[in-house]
Amino acid sequence: MNQKCSRAYFVMPHQEVIAHPEYTRFGIANSLAVVKLVRPIKSFYVLPICLPTLVERRVKRRNRAVFLIDYLNPVPIDLDGERMAKKTLKVFPHKDCIRHRRSTLGEGVSHELCTTGCGIRPGAPIISQDVDGIFQLIGLSAGSQPCRIHTMRSRLNDDPPLFIDVFPYVTWIMNVISASVVPRAFPGKLMLTEGGSSIGIRPGFLRQTNTQKFGWRGRMFVSGNYCYMRPKRQRRTAFFYLERFSVKAGPEAKVTVYIRISAGIQCTITCARLLIPNHKSTPIIDGVGSFNISVQLDTNWFPSRFFFTLGLNGKNTSADNLSKWWSQRNPKGMW
Repeated sequence: MNQKCSRAYFVMPHQEVIAHPEYTRFGIANSLAVVKLVRPIKSFYVLPICLPTLVERRVKRRNRAVFLIDYLNPVPIDLDGERMAKKTLKVFPHKDCIRHRRSTLGEGVSHELCTTGCGIRPGAPIISQDVDGIFQLIGLSAGSQPCRIHTMRSRLNDDPPLFIDVFPYVTWIMNVISASVVPRAFPGKLMLTEGGSSIGIRPGFLRQTNTQKFGWRGRMFVSGNYCYMRPKRQRRTAFFYLERFSVKAGPEAKVTVYIRISAGIQCTITCARLLIPNHKSTPIIDGVGSFNISVQLDTNWFPSRFFFTLGLNGKNTSADNLSKWWSQRNPKGMW
């Protein structure tokens, strides 16, 4: 109680933006696209919204109440300062849009809706709720005139906001989704890799290995081709190392963690997993595919304590690699 908690939001990069094949820069017809994220969002407090159904389409639209969801700030700012709000509007069919609109925006296009209100930003959605409590996305804002007086927010004015009707595009949206390979939500399979590493290592410490994939999987940073294989293939290796590290500081501090681990020449490290609290810094893991690895992690400012966990998978070294690595092993120790 009486604790100020940080805001809960997702920062999810997109993988692909698929625009409508008939989209043009003129008018609002077909002015929508499907955004494919790098992985699905799976959460208990963020639920997917439904596409409009035929039953929703047959509901009388004149003076029907819908909900507008948008941010309160007129100009987008940092996510920590953004606040979302819900406002009730009345939706009107296409005939009323043509009758009331003075501008020629969207003229001749039947896939549009009008609502009361003003000052609505492009891209803001309007949703409806059926008798079963299910929310459906029925329109996306194409923009509107700013509010000149406060009373314009609650009535149908002479230049009402224009929304793209989503229902005529449901078939195209479903075809795009069904044609795409959707990855599993974390912690399932996620094929997201980045470029090679650039850390300077003492010559002779790391053995020559094949290029290994690495990248983020949720809060976990992984390195190694085996990390991206099917779970059945990963179970052929042994999970032999797991350790949780804790860095304690008095005032606020930030540190650079550098770890070197040797599994022995008889063991080949196939996958390294590093669990850290956030993505503010990208770790560097080198040496996966051999028996020596190095881990470098630059932390951001933390108040008192910083935790991270390192886990390793491995398998028996092949006879070919064992003969190559034996001469490279330091006889005075494992390094």
